Amino acid sequence: MAQGRLEPPTLDPPTLDPPTLGSRARIAGAALAAVLLLVLSTAPVALGHEGPGFAGSSGTAGPHGAPVVAQPPPGSLPGIDVSHWQETIDWSQVAASGQRFAIAKATEGQTYVDPMYVANRAGAAANGVVFGAYHFARPDATPNDAILEADHFVDIAQPAPGDLIPVLDLERTGGLTQAEVTAWILAWLGRVTERLGVRPMVYTSPNGWEQRTGDSTAVVGAGYTTLWVAHWGVSSPRVPAANWGGYGWTFWQYSDCGSVPGIQGCVDLDWFAGTSFEAVTIPLPDRTPPVPTLAPPGGVARPVTVSFGEVVRGVTVGNLVLLRADTATPEETELTCRSGKGLVVDCLSGNVRTVLVQPREPLIPGQTYRAAVNPPGTLPLIVDRSGNPAPATTVDFAAPTELEQDSAAVAYAWRTVAARDALGGSYLAERSAGAAATFAFPGRSITWYTVVGPDQGRASVWIDGERLGTFDQYAPRKEHRVARSFTGLPRGDHTIAIRVLGTGSSASSDTLVAIDGFEAGGRRIATPELALSWGTVRAPGASGGSVAASDGKRASVELTFRGTGIAWTTVRGPDQGRAAIYVDGALVRTVDNFASEPTFGVVRTVSGLAEGVHELRIVVLGEARGKATGTFVSVDRFSIVP
Repeated sequence: MAQGRLEPPTLDPPTLDPPTLGSRARIAGAALAAVLLLVLSTAPVALGHEGPGFAGSSGTAGPHGAPVVAQPPPGSLPGIDVSHWQETIDWSQVAASGQRFAIAKATEGQTYVDPMYVANRAGAAANGVVFGAYHFARPDATPNDAILEADHFVDIAQPAPGDLIPVLDLERTGGLTQAEVTAWILAWLGRVTERLGVRPMVYTSPNGWEQRTGDSTAVVGAGYTTLWVAHWGVSSPRVPAANWGGYGWTFWQYSDCGSVPGIQGCVDLDWFAGTSFEAVTIPLPDRTPPVPTLAPPGGVARPVTVSFGEVVRGVTVGNLVLLRADTATPEETELTCRSGKGLVVDCLSGNVRTVLVQPREPLIPGQTYRAAVNPPGTLPLIVDRSGNPAPATTVDFAAPTELEQDSAAVAYAWRTVAARDALGGSYLAERSAGAAATFAFPGRSITWYTVVGPDQGRASVWIDGERLGTFDQYAPRKEHRVARSFTGLPRGDHTIAIRVLGTGSSASSDTLVAIDGFEAGGRRIATPELALSWGTVRAPGASGGSVAASDGKRASVELTFRGTGIAWTTVRGPDQGRAAIYVDGALVRTVDNFASEPTFGVVRTVSGLAEGVHELRIVVLGEARGKATGTFVSVDRFSIVP
């Protein structure tokens, strides 16, 4: 092997022919080399930093300076592997000596760069020697070490079409277990595959693989079928991992101390098992464009999913768009890009395989939309790693026309109560269990301004999905602008939810909960933008097992849709009252949902509208016929008429 510092070796026993005069000399030479290796291995070494590692430096491939096997394997080609230990190389002499390929060290660990890599690459290329690069692995338990080492290698080595596929040289464990080393190897190989589009090969000795991975077949089982085995001084190498999953060896480092013209001192000698490097060469530039597949969303608030057949980059809201098909008006969207492993990556520079196109606002039920990749006239374009642009691709789809009461397209409003002492001269109120008011805010604290009084009930408060407490709003006398403060939140954006429990103290006359305003980020907001819901009533006879209900006078529900009509599925019963139905701001009719017995699946239809976008608004009137026990209005579902 090339001269360098060695760690104490664990040697593969050499396999020797029966003794002859010549073989006795080789045995004696091997014994002497083993003694020298033992002396070197007990000397002080400096392996606590990156740099000294090279292919074979662990010493597990055989005795240093083992005899060179004279007979090449049938149908093989000769080559070498080098690092900075060979210093300056005369590549013209190397090529003239018949060496067909060379694999050079490029990097080690997370930061080290072999100082001779650039010169070795240029010299080999200038003299027609097929070239490849290897990374000397320094596994450790720090987060993402394998990914960082892989990125370092790709960034420095810059393997290019026509090069041999890249190499992972595994000769260290960094204190990891065999299972952890195997996982590290797969992570490194996977990252390089993701970035380059080719599967690297692995360099190891049989003993080294057994010691470091337990002779695992997981790597070849994952599709990394190319092995560069190091086994010196033998007529045929022993191949680990069940003959590398039946694939055998592709490259064989058979000596660490050969002599090649143009190189001073020892150099590693290798065979390639074949006469053509095509199967182990990075292919020429890809001329095939990446093919996008667009999947419509599964609901009005779900994303369009765009998948690419290979890694792409340069994804923006300009070249991956969602439009209204009739007007070509773009919708505001947010993009989430993911790698082939499902990890979130940067849409511009990451290895993107899938993009989620999320509308900022719910889609309009019944409206036809168009999702488009690289629409005409757009620059820059989405491209693959070779710069091939994805073809302009579109898919048209209609937003759903069947909506349950809890669809994101359905907007609820609570009763508005005028009050001179309220923050904005009024506040919102709801009494039905399950009703909720949600508010998004920035900062580390928030104050909810509410109302207490003899008709107020209980509410629970949640921030970012965590329940912070239950509050009884009852008080003998009504009081406005009552502050409930929540502090000590982490920096960033948050969401507070006030949920009506539909219960109150024994002294309370009602179960009302009031939202007067909020204070967050140094601002007091008297009329906050809220996401509101009505109470939830479980009902086996309802289409989805529940309905939304409110009896708050002037509480309302709104739905923007496209079509010629709409059917509102509601409930009739003894506690149901009257509602007014408006379309595009005009009163269509008033309905009375009282019935002596509960009846589900009651349909109220508005039809005969001009085809287009319309707005439905249903208002709770807070009144009912004399026999009724309540004034509730219920929403079960909506159906859009095209």
